[in-house]
Amino acid sequence: MNVLVVDDSPGIGLVLTRYFARLGHSCTHAPDGMAALEKLRTSPLPDVIFVDLLMPGLSGQELVCELQHHPDLGRVPVVLMSGFEAAEEDLPPSGSYQAILVKPFELQELDAVLEAATSWDVSSRD
Repeated sequence: MNVLVVDDSPGIGLVLTRYFARLGHSCTHAPDGMAALEKLRTSPLPDVIFVDLLMPGLSGQELVCELQHHPDLGRVPVVLMSGFEAAEEDLPPSGSYQAILVKPFELQELDAVLEAATSWDVSSRD
């Protein structure tokens, strides 16, 4: 599985990248939403994108909304990550993401979400 992690915390990016690699997945880290868009334009599409909700510049909410405007990127499953229970107004539109992980999360939660990502069908998004 090809995974993209978008998080402004270098520590979280490093831990998740190493963890996914240890599980046998290919993983790339982008430090912010703009870097993520650039990677998505120039690299093969990931199978799932993990996005930090609060980042400077292009926030996770804004990034997910941007993904929805692209015919290919809008079909990649998205998992939001947040250090707090986000209010509805802080989230991207319903249907634009498949799961939310609240930091700090256990590796078992990450495993469950990653396993579930293989069965998510987002091909019918508008």
